[in-house]
Amino acid sequence: MKTTIIFLLLIYTLHAQPLKLERAVEMALQSNPQTQAAQLRVQSSQADTKAAKSALHPRIDLNGEYYPTKTIVMPTNGTFSTRQTDAFHTDISASYSLWDFGRNDNIIEATRYAQEGSVTDKVSVQNSLIEQVWLQYTNIAYLEQLIDTARKSSEFYKAQYVQAVQMREVGLKTQADESRFKASWLEADDHHSAAQAQKAKVLMALELLISSDVPVTIDQADFDRRSNALTMVVENAPALRQELSQNNPQLQKLRMSINRDKALSHAISKQSYGSVNLVAAYGYDNSLSSYDTSQIGIRGSIPLYDGEKLDTETQKSRIALSLAQKEYENTERALWQELYDAMIDLNRFDETITAKEGVMSATQKALSLMRGRYAQGLATYIDVLESQNVLENARIAHADAKLQKIRSWVKIQRLLNKGMNNGML
Repeated sequence: MKTTIIFLLLIYTLHAQPLKLERAVEMALQSNPQTQAAQLRVQSSQADTKAAKSALHPRIDLNGEYYPTKTIVMPTNGTFSTRQTDAFHTDISASYSLWDFGRNDNIIEATRYAQEGSVTDKVSVQNSLIEQVWLQYTNIAYLEQLIDTARKSSEFYKAQYVQAVQMREVGLKTQADESRFKASWLEADDHHSAAQAQKAKVLMALELLISSDVPVTIDQADFDRRSNALTMVVENAPALRQELSQNNPQLQKLRMSINRDKALSHAISKQSYGSVNLVAAYGYDNSLSSYDTSQIGIRGSIPLYDGEKLDTETQKSRIALSLAQKEYENTERALWQELYDAMIDLNRFDETITAKEGVMSATQKALSLMRGRYAQGLATYIDVLESQNVLENARIAHADAKLQKIRSWVKIQRLLNKGMNNGML
């Protein structure tokens, strides 16, 4: 298993080319099915708006009827007689809505809000996709640091094991020393293999995001540069919350939903007022004799009783509007909490990075001292293992703090809708 993983990673290394983060984001936005699906939803909403506008235009229908056998009833001298014959009828009819109390206007307005909501939803999908690329990209860099740490640890424990064997042979150390160092050596090799396997998984996830069949590698120096450069100082939390409310695509979409439900509620409430239509028709009828028919006029209709269907629909539309308003309020609070937490974490991880850098520097000195004392027989293998373990943990925590800092930064950019204007690049 270990050999297979190493072989796969060697293939990645030999054939992959360094991939810049900006290029990875660009590839994802161009080819990922998520953005393509979002664009299709925009097109669908545009079609809905166009269909709603058709109600403002006249409707023209061509109708035709043919009966091979039709019974005609004719009065003759006070009596009725029947006659069977073939018959057909054709006509062209037109209707035009003169007045519906603004119901169609409200429906068109609702579809426009739905269309705007689909556009903001597309932006939200794009921001989310950018965040996913960032996270996978930086996760690869983090795993590479874990691999490097495990490799250095393995080399260290192997060297200590060899030294312990030599010292035991001359009677300076016991078998416990070499056994303990060998155990740590094997454990470090296992950590190295596990990190390589995880990296292979994340590489595949990134390739799927950017729709690329070519294995990729990332720029490790770019990971360090970004983790050091990203920072954010917030002095006015209410202003930042206002920025979140105005710019977040998810909240924008919910506002569009509220406006859409409001327009639909107005349209439904006007159904009880009825409508006035202009109607006209011209036809030709052939049954016993041939003649033309035509009509033109105005037709009005007012619903008198429909089993309380209109009242029920009106009540449902008002409930839908109230639900949309509550969903907006709940989502705004949740997003603000998410943004606030990310800001706190961003600043905290800066302190963690600085602290771990100090720990690594101090522990490296202590480890060098312990190795010298151990070689002279003045320290035990436990002293060496303890110092090495502290150094390993500090290296891992340092890399993890960089990763979490970037994650917090990317989350902030997504929430504030800065992903599409290069704020995240």
